[in-house]
Amino acid sequence: MTIWQKIQQIVVGIVWLLVGVLLLAFGKDAYLLVIGMYTLVLAVYGIRLIWYYITMARHMTGGRGILYRGLLALDAGIFAASLAWVPQFYILVYLTGTQGFTGIVDLLRAKEAKGVEGHWKLKAFQGVMEVVIALACLIFLRTPEYVVDIVAIGFVFSAIMRIIGAFRRAAVITID
Repeated sequence: MTIWQKIQQIVVGIVWLLVGVLLLAFGKDAYLLVIGMYTLVLAVYGIRLIWYYITMARHMTGGRGILYRGLLALDAGIFAASLAWVPQFYILVYLTGTQGFTGIVDLLRAKEAKGVEGHWKLKAFQGVMEVVIALACLIFLRTPEYVVDIVAIGFVFSAIMRIIGAFRRAAVITID
């Protein structure tokens, strides 16, 4: 990771930390803010991946997969925006499902890293915590106040993990 990427990760982590604290402060009133932020993050991520495909990844092996991920993220963001006017229960199920899916993907990445004797413990911890947060959201699904608080705690946790990840040493692979 370059110094610029580390700075970028730290800044994004600080922003997510502030967002999580604000969500904790506003509670249930922040419900539409959670949907808006979730929509914005997915849409920006999708557009970023599509732009990366257009400018560079189309010439790479596996570049088409980047395009598909970008399209799916953009579609998920647009779908999340459309859920703002449906009952809260459905958007909470959607948020919980994506949080759980992210946790499972992190656990699978940790298992893969362990298989190649890489750094896996922090990624496994992050995956377990995301699954626990998703399960907590499922348990308190009928009370939006708790779900907003749990999502806020998830943002704070994600921000802290992003900042920690920026300070971790990266393994350097050399070919003899």
